[in-house]
Amino acid sequence: MKEYEWKSVSDKYYFFHVNTGKIVGQAGKQALHEVFFGIVYTTETTYGIQDEKHLGQYISLEHAKKSVENYWDIQNRTLIP
Repeated sequence: MKEYEWKSVSDKYYFFHVNTGKIVGQAGKQALHEVFFGIVYTTETTYGIQDEKHLGQYISLEHAKKSVENYWDIQNRTLIP
């Protein structure tokens, strides 16, 4: 069983922890542009901009989602907080 999965809600995609349901990342489209973004949530709460880490802007949704997956894959393999 996977530890994380994607869920589509409207035009945004949320990356969440399967066991807890906590959202740990997001990918979506920027307003009216054909540019996509990747964001991860790095603290216990996700209520403010200080909790977000913007990974960048991407040419496709698949690339934005992969950046979020890659970020958490690296975090899960390191001992650095």
